[in-house]
This record gives sequence, C-alpha cells and structure tokens, in this order.
Amino acid sequence: MEWIKKFGLVIGWIFAGIAVFGVFVGMLWLTSGSLSGYPALILAIATFAGYAWFITSKDYSPLGKTLRFAPISLFLVIAFWAMIPLGPNELFEFPDLPEQETWDLDEGRFVTMTHKLPPDSIAPKEEAILFLHGGPGVFVRDFDRDFMNSFSDFGYEVFVYDQLGAGRSAIMDLENYSHQGNVDDMAEIIKRIDKPLILIGQSYGAGLVSSYLDKYGADDRIRKIVLTEPGPLPGSFPQKGAYFDDKTTSAPNIEGAGLFEVAQSPRFVLGMTLPIGNKFVNQIELMNHIDADLQRKMVATAYCAEDEDNLMEFTPLPANFMAGRIIRESFMVEKRPDLRTIGIPVMMLLGECSDLPRGYAIDYFEAYTIDRSHWIPRVGHVLWSNENGRNLTRESILSFLNEEEALLPNEPDFDSRFEFIEAGR
Repeated sequence: MEWIKKFGLVIGWIFAGIAVFGVFVGMLWLTSGSLSGYPALILAIATFAGYAWFITSKDYSPLGKTLRFAPISLFLVIAFWAMIPLGPNELFEFPDLPEQETWDLDEGRFVTMTHKLPPDSIAPKEEAILFLHGGPGVFVRDFDRDFMNSFSDFGYEVFVYDQLGAGRSAIMDLENYSHQGNVDDMAEIIKRIDKPLILIGQSYGAGLVSSYLDKYGADDRIRKIVLTEPGPLPGSFPQKGAYFDDKTTSAPNIEGAGLFEVAQSPRFVLGMTLPIGNKFVNQIELMNHIDADLQRKMVATAYCAEDEDNLMEFTPLPANFMAGRIIRESFMVEKRPDLRTIGIPVMMLLGECSDLPRGYAIDYFEAYTIDRSHWIPRVGHVLWSNENGRNLTRESILSFLNEEEALLPNEPDFDSRFEFIEAGR
C-alpha cells in the first residue's frame, strides 16, 4: 500500500538522522571525548556531507529533498548544541569562613575544615563532634554548619569539612575520587583530631561512617554515632522491592523538577553518561552549570511542603556532579558492612517528609544494633531545615549523648521497622 511505503520512507529518514548523531556519540565514546569532542563533531559533519551529496545527486523534488534533509539536519543541530559549554571553565570562588582551615591529608588531598570551639564560659566536653555531610559531591551547606556549630554552646568542639572535590575542598583529577578515598580521608582526619569523637553522618555521610567503621574498626576514639536520614548502606545500592523503589513516607514534599531541567541539555546528559575520565565535559564546567534556582529545585524534595520559605534561605553553591558520580559508583561495589557487634551506641533520626525510600534507612537495623531511633515530625531529609527540626534534633542528640531520657518515642525499632514503613511514616 502507498501509505505504508511513505511511512517506511519517513522512518528511514529519521533513522538517517539518528545515524548521524550516533556517529557523533560513538566517536565520543571511542575517543573518550578527546579534544573536547571536536573529532566526533568533524566525523558527524563528514557523515552529513556524504548523505547530503547522495540526496542532491538524486532526482528528488525540492520538497522530497527537504523532507529527507530535515531529520538529519535536526540531529546535526543537536550535535552542535552538545558542543556548547554548559558554563565557564573557571573555579567558583567560595567565600571564606571565620573558622576555615585547610588540611593537607595526603599528597595534595586538601580539605577545608571549620573548627568551632566552645565559648570560654562553657565547660568543655571530653568529646568533639565530627560531621560527615551527604551527597556525595555536594558541600556543607550554611545551615548544616550553623546547626552543627550550635553544639559548641553545650561544650562540644565541632569539626565540619567538605569532602574532597566538594565545596571549598580541593578539586582534583577524576582518578582521585572514590568512596574508599573519602573513607581514608576521614580516617586521617580522626587521627589528627586525636580526641574522643561523636560521629554525625547525614545521608551519604551515614554510609561513609559505616565504611570507616568496617575498614578501621571501632576503638576508644569513637564514643557515639548519630545517623541522620541515612542513605543506602555501602554495597547495597541499588536495591529492589516495595521499600526501595519509591518514596514510602506519606508526608508531602515541595515539588522540585530541577534535575529534569538540568538534564534537558544534551551536553549534560553526554557528560554524565560517557565513561568516567572523558575529556568532553569537565567537572568544573558541570559545577558551573547549576544556578541558584536550579539547585533549590533539586533539593526541594528534601523539605516538607510548608517549608518552602525556608528553602529560599538556603545559599546554593556549586556541586560537583562528576565527583559525585564517581564516588557513588565506587560506593555501590563496596563491601556491605556488618557492624552489629561494634559496641558503640548508635542513634538514628528520620524526618517525616523524607524523599528517600524508607527501605534504605530501615536497612541500617540489619547492619547495626541501634540503641535509639526517633522520627522527627514536620521536617524533611535535612532535619535541621526549620526551627522545629533544629530544636527536636538538637534535643534528641543531646539526650543521647548525655544518656538522658529521650524526648521522643523510640520509633521505629528493630521489631517495628516494617510496620513503620507500611504506616507511611
């Protein structure tokens, strides 16, 4: 039939266009994006020229030639679009902080630390607090640091640092990034602090704490562990099943579509899918791609819906997506830790509006013996993102550290963990 023939021709023209873009992408893969992808673009143009010569040599009508050129021209335009830099190839100048220090951990692995001492009027505690931020590839946010520093008013020396490749810490060649590198950096930091510590790990930071304990073991330096809104355990991601596939909490989040908007650029998609270490898109360009509004949209689902105004108080700074991708991939193949007999008291804190499937947090009951766990109402993945969350989280942590009666019920616990998920908590 005539319409089938015409339909087949249209499909053929579309596939010709896809083939040009396929040549471009294939060459990027073969060359690992060398020379910023220009060899791939030249080959795509040559392919287009050959196709153009073939079309013009045929006795097609002007309309027929136009229809044949349209798909291949479109895909060539997309290839050119992918060559446009996402942002400046210059490092963002982070504003300095009052307590900022630079620590050289090993062979140029510089991390930026803030170190807050208790006021002179407060009797100092024996232990210090070390905070491990989430991500990976993101920075310690202003409200993270402010909240952690508030424990200095209760006598605690507080250490907070950006992991390598994130925030104010050093941007290095991609081969320097790995989950195990973060674990070893953490070990060196603990060694240099040289005093008893309370470890507080948020999201990815909880996995970082877990790998540290699994590799270096528990000793007298680690007195207590607090896991806030923990992400997946090392070696346990991705997991499948009802508790891991989708968000399981019933509380609403702010709507955020930032990641979709970021991924609309073909250059971003290619940069994040080409082999690690490719020369097509570099990590600094990717860092500069995300503006303040997009960052807020991307973290919006970590907040409860009524906290939209609080989201605007967050000061967005560049996040290192490339470092995050590399660290996450190495994290996925790490050894799953079994820390049920470490003998260190552990507390887990969860937010009502968490955007993470609850299965990941509940999985920590299989890896640890958790002494206390509390569900913090009216907060999201970042427990200290509003005044209610800051107060309840601080009081919960202090009661745990001081071995006082808990302010909130102990929920979930090991026995009630699945009922907790099924109730949408």
